[in-house]
Amino acid sequence: MNLQIILAQIVPICTLTKGQYLPKMQTFFATHYPTLKKENSMRFFVSTLIALAVAVTPALAQQFQVGIRVGANISDFSLPQVPFGENSVTGGNPMVGFETSLMARINILKHLYMQAEFEFSRPSYRLKYASPEHNRVVKLHANRVELPLMLGVKIGPMSLFGGTFLRIAHNEKSSAPTLVKIEFNDSEVGLMGGLGFNIRNFFIEGRITGYPKSSVTTIVESNGTRQKVGVGRNIRYSLSTGIFF
Repeated sequence: MNLQIILAQIVPICTLTKGQYLPKMQTFFATHYPTLKKENSMRFFVSTLIALAVAVTPALAQQFQVGIRVGANISDFSLPQVPFGENSVTGGNPMVGFETSLMARINILKHLYMQAEFEFSRPSYRLKYASPEHNRVVKLHANRVELPLMLGVKIGPMSLFGGTFLRIAHNEKSSAPTLVKIEFNDSEVGLMGGLGFNIRNFFIEGRITGYPKSSVTTIVESNGTRQKVGVGRNIRYSLSTGIFF
């Protein structure tokens, strides 16, 4: 029996579900193995390995998935009043930003999965600059590259997940850099969690990401003077949608 014959009989088995094709494979080998001649055993062995790899591929594909996610975020950034002589800088109202990520998921069990992401986010902030001459709202846009890692539980069409993330790169751009600039901590580790709703390979989810309060500090610069201050709250809320392939 050559490779073409083996594949012709095994490939249709691959279209079955995981619980169906294993018994079919056992029946196939039990039927054909005793009829092989001894001198063809090596050829059969190699052909069987190739055919088995083809048959097992659907099962492996069920355990590993890749996908993409896009969405919008709002940052709740609580910056206390920072004095600079007669002037001061404080936090303002939240702004809408965006985020996107590439995802890799491993389905550990039927209802349990692990997921890693390579995420780019651009949260935006409003800051209030006050001086005796005038008050001004300064907009700050941050570009961040982060690596989230999470565990998730599937409950019907819903999923509940949580984990951590590491910020590996970032920069900030101020609409008035002379008046106000901010530098966030580098290589910050934070916590995240969320809830999702799945429709086949599509999903919609909400996330909350933040940092332990003791580790949240930032450098505020105004008119060439820099101060390091603690931040009472730095939480990002996001709503996104995506697809797994």
